Amino acid sequence: MVGSNIVVSNSAFELYPTYLRNHITHPRALQLDISDRDSVLKRVEAIQPEVIVHAAGMTKPTACEKEPALAHRVNVEGTAHLVEAARGVGARFIFLSSDLVFDGSAEQYDENSPTHPLSIYGHNKVEGEELVRTGSDDFAIVRTTVMYGWSSRYTESMAEWVLRGLQESRERCPEPVEGLNMYHDQYRQFIFINDLVAAIFELIEMKDPSNETIHVAGPELISRYEFAQRLARTFRLPGANIRSISFEITPQAAFTPKRLRLDTTKAARILRMPIRGVDDGLRALVALAEEGYRERFNRFF
Repeated sequence: MVGSNIVVSNSAFELYPTYLRNHITHPRALQLDISDRDSVLKRVEAIQPEVIVHAAGMTKPTACEKEPALAHRVNVEGTAHLVEAARGVGARFIFLSSDLVFDGSAEQYDENSPTHPLSIYGHNKVEGEELVRTGSDDFAIVRTTVMYGWSSRYTESMAEWVLRGLQESRERCPEPVEGLNMYHDQYRQFIFINDLVAAIFELIEMKDPSNETIHVAGPELISRYEFAQRLARTFRLPGANIRSISFEITPQAAFTPKRLRLDTTKAARILRMPIRGVDDGLRALVALAEEGYRERFNRFF
């Protein structure tokens, strides 16, 4: 989702988007398996990039729990290969990490808070961060959270999933659509994907990111159920079929925190563009759709 929005959001950079299986129709797109060290080193040596944005990996925590060896190979070993390649050509390295490096037991986490992940995915990210810190000369680690926005046909953000369910509900009314169950007791700082991409662009162009870890997340801590209800109101869709359920009854509750708040003070100081709250972000989502932003993905994905 991050990579596809980078591709469609900015044409000022000479981008070389990479993919594993999901083909990208871009003049400089390259197939790349980041778990293959030799391929990574050869590709990067050939391109000689000034910046590498590492947004690849196994990003679904449930999948990582089911296949921990594969998750380690992709998320940890793949990061090691990219760090080595970036150092070899003197490229700045921007690493996308996660709030899931924390366990949710504290009221709030700043960039210096001790990590304590509950999941395989969280452990992968902690290991990846350490590889970046010890192996890169010029880097930024961006810890972020649940993203919402428009994306390519290869993925679906939570906002898109909820919208699809609400639209199906309206079409099939009064027969309800199964599956629109949203947790009323799991809280995150939802971030509008275009704001995250804008932050990444700033870090690309920044003279000196000071080899920092930066928390980039939305300013509000709300539940998934509340997010879905706000989305329904913004798009003027009936929210009656959004059902409130408890996160405690799900298998993910064993390895995913119920509540995570990142301190974003540093990001507010470093970045020029503020991160929008959910209501402003959702209104921007509507505006982008009206401007034809969604159709841009069709050119490449």
